[in-house]
Amino acid sequence: MADSYTDQALNLVREHIALAEPIVFALGFAESTVFLSLLVPSSALFLGIGGIHGAAGGSFWSVWLAASAGAAIGDILTFALGRYFKQDIGGLWPLRTRPQWYVLSRYYVKRYGMLGVFASKFGGMIRPFVPLVAGAMGMRWGRFLMVSPLSCLIWAGTFLAPGYALTAAFS
Repeated sequence: MADSYTDQALNLVREHIALAEPIVFALGFAESTVFLSLLVPSSALFLGIGGIHGAAGGSFWSVWLAASAGAAIGDILTFALGRYFKQDIGGLWPLRTRPQWYVLSRYYVKRYGMLGVFASKFGGMIRPFVPLVAGAMGMRWGRFLMVSPLSCLIWAGTFLAPGYALTAAFS
């Protein structure tokens, strides 16, 4: 009986495999966009998507690039919002109600600069807030763009690859 459910799920994924890239793009974007990231647990979803997409015969590379692109665009939008709102961001929800996220994000940017932006991609709840704060603190676009897309590539690969690897190991 479990095999029939598994087969049905895999057949559903195979029938709609072309939707994988747009879905992971949207999830990567949501995870990296301030405010949206609180509503979408993309990192956890990527683990499952990697496994089921790999089991259905999907390609890791196209999904990895789509997820990375979505995350990078989310980071860029969030950075731009920080540059626009500047010092007012501490008064915006959820930073207004969770000032520790603002303080920690400022610490990452002030202490580590570009490396802080890179490392924050793996920092759970502060993931989308560091680009926002980096923009508000006046980090130059060139510096941000040197590190953010690379961190997005590594982040997306880190959460997608285990599912594909497990699928390959059990095939």
